[in-house]
Amino acid sequence: MPLLCGGMEIDMEQKQNTSSPRGGRRSRWSVIDTVILLLVLMAIGGIVYRAVSTVYRDEQAEGRDVYEVYFEVAATHRDVLAEIRGFDNVYLYENGMHLGTIGMTKDEESGESIVALTTVPVEGTELATALGCFVCAGSDEMNGGLLVEGTGRYLTRGGELTIRTDRVVLTVKITDIRKRS
Repeated sequence: MPLLCGGMEIDMEQKQNTSSPRGGRRSRWSVIDTVILLLVLMAIGGIVYRAVSTVYRDEQAEGRDVYEVYFEVAATHRDVLAEIRGFDNVYLYENGMHLGTIGMTKDEESGESIVALTTVPVEGTELATALGCFVCAGSDEMNGGLLVEGTGRYLTRGGELTIRTDRVVLTVKITDIRKRS
């Protein structure tokens, strides 16, 4: 219903439609939108940074030698072993110091790179034995052992070590230590 106001005809329905704070279909960019966008970008950046730094951290170490430490995990539940993935960080259990990462190694027969964790089921049970490898930086290999840089920990063949990843804690027996070339 049109109204006359000072010689101008005003349609009340039209007046109500254009009086919204956003002006119809126009939208405004708010501070909250900016914060959400920044958080999403930071999360993506963090994921990319972690993936890149995990792969290259140990091999790009200046002046340090890189070693593959091979280990065996005896009679552990298969679900626990399934939680270990390539490039997981490996820490000392007792103090949380970073040892290295679950690594890639070359298959000696085929020469192909593989994630260094192989499980062998124990027949008739839900247990499995795993053979694996983690990559770490060390400064010395003495008497068949390795002094892991930054931890003060000396690893030897045949020695036992309790390690943790972000998801599991394992006691491993070190079977071999090889310098990467």
